[in-house]
Amino acid sequence: MISSLYNFLKIKFCYRTYWKQWVVFLVILLGLLLFLISCNGEEDDVIGDCFVAPDPERVCTEEAKPVCACNDLVYSNSCYAEKAGNLKWKSTDKNPGENCDYR
Repeated sequence: MISSLYNFLKIKFCYRTYWKQWVVFLVILLGLLLFLISCNGEEDDVIGDCFVAPDPERVCTEEAKPVCACNDLVYSNSCYAEKAGNLKWKSTDKNPGENCDYR
């Protein structure tokens, strides 16, 4: 069995019958695997674990519930924090526009 497998591989690769096709196939397969490994399911616009690209089209109410966002700035409410691109925030008693310590 092993000798027949060896002879098959010897014929296929040593006598240059299909080796070029196998090389092309393996390169494509390796490229596909690397592409799939690099795509881990996260959105492309996530910057770290705190910030995404801002959404200037988002409409927010003028409700006054200040939050300290993960970029250490105070926003008037969580909607404005999200509009600025923050993924995380917590309530605070500071005024909007001030610096805060999210951690």
